Amino acid sequence: MNGSDHENNTSGPNSPDDFSRLKGTVARRNMATASLVCAVIALLTMQFFFISLPLGGTAVILALLSRGHGRTHGRARIAVIGGAAAMFISSIVTIYMVRQVYTNPALRSQVENLYNYYTGQIPAGSNATRESEEEQPMSESPQEILQNILSGNYREQKEQQQIDGGFEAVSGSGGAYI
Repeated sequence: MNGSDHENNTSGPNSPDDFSRLKGTVARRNMATASLVCAVIALLTMQFFFISLPLGGTAVILALLSRGHGRTHGRARIAVIGGAAAMFISSIVTIYMVRQVYTNPALRSQVENLYNYYTGQIPAGSNATRESEEEQPMSESPQEILQNILSGNYREQKEQQQIDGGFEAVSGSGGAYI
């Protein structure tokens, strides 16, 4: 046996094939772990569809890619189930909430008021809000309510409005208004 035969022999315990198999196994195991982490985060944030749907999809894809040519690792199986469940539940919750906003008039008006407030379509001191306040003395614009809450004067102003409007506080331990 000469030296060239020894160099061509790749069936030993430290052959390049063993190293690449080991490297591939570690890479697939790491990918399965990453898919499991994505699935867990997707399950924890399933009420936020813009987080849950992409992470759930990523978990499923990484789990399927981690399979390679062999069997699916246990973490990858759990990640596929968790990612698919997160995507399904997140979709159902999103569809339900959109349906609620469109069918419930009170909720829809609240969403429209918030939208108008954050887009600046209702100015704080506009004449339209002042006229509606004269017709309905108890209503306030969202801007005024938010300013009162942040300044800490909201509860006191509501109590003062109730007293001025003919409501008197009952003195006693209950603190209820009549």
